[in-house]
Amino acid sequence: MRDRISILTIAIALTMLMCLTAFGQTAALNGAVTDPNGEVVAGATVQVKNSVTGEEFKATTSGNGTFSIPALAAGTYTVTLNAKGFKQAVVNEVKLDVGTPANVRVALEVGNTSESVVIQGGGEIVQSQSANISTTLNVNQNAADWQSG
Repeated sequence: MRDRISILTIAIALTMLMCLTAFGQTAALNGAVTDPNGEVVAGATVQVKNSVTGEEFKATTSGNGTFSIPALAAGTYTVTLNAKGFKQAVVNEVKLDVGTPANVRVALEVGNTSESVVIQGGGEIVQSQSANISTTLNVNQNAADWQSG
């Protein structure tokens, strides 16, 4: 009986640990889409693709031209935006860090949707939810590296 309780306790502890690890390991991508005059573009399709895994997520801009895709894994993404009457916009190298929402603001150019505008370096990425300054540390970095940087 005591062995069963010990095994059950260990199983519950491991399950809780996995749940805690899963939470907080994600980032959110928010954005706003406008036309060249700064007017919002409602109904634009947004496709977000993880550059490493190839996993894709989709959203549509709301009536105020904004979109939100929560719970994305940290990493680098490509964001593709399409709207009728505008050239397709592709924003490469959008970097998401754990727990830090990122905002992508794109002004679409008037044109045919078969035409494409590629924005390198992540476009205008703004983290506006807090005034905190943070960084993502590589597992191989140690305290001495961090303090000397």
